[in-house]
Amino acid sequence: MKFKDSIPVISTADVRATVDYYSRVLGFKEHFIFGEPPVYAGVERDGVLLYVTHDPRMAALLKDSDLHPEIFLWVQDVDSVFEMHRRNGARIIEEVSDRAWDARQYVIEDPNSYRLKIAEPIDETS
Repeated sequence: MKFKDSIPVISTADVRATVDYYSRVLGFKEHFIFGEPPVYAGVERDGVLLYVTHDPRMAALLKDSDLHPEIFLWVQDVDSVFEMHRRNGARIIEEVSDRAWDARQYVIEDPNSYRLKIAEPIDETS
């Protein structure tokens, strides 16, 4: 018996708009959308999945309370991913830089107040 995977779930008031943002700005692809209007969806990039759920109360609570749940994503070639996100208009909270925990990292914020920490181990960037 073992655990095999974990998939973060993003709460939003607008599933379709969130899927569009993750596709258009962050480079994910729509994996599935359920319901009309959509109530649940998944986006995927290079085997990494994120789910999106229609939860207007949670989405409002996050924004009204200035809360920023975090999702951490490991990538290859973090500088290229950073430049793509900048070019596509992502809201950059922290610029890409080497961090004390041996990662080259940056932080963006999605329209739902989630902060995506995107990083690569420093030993892989050399």
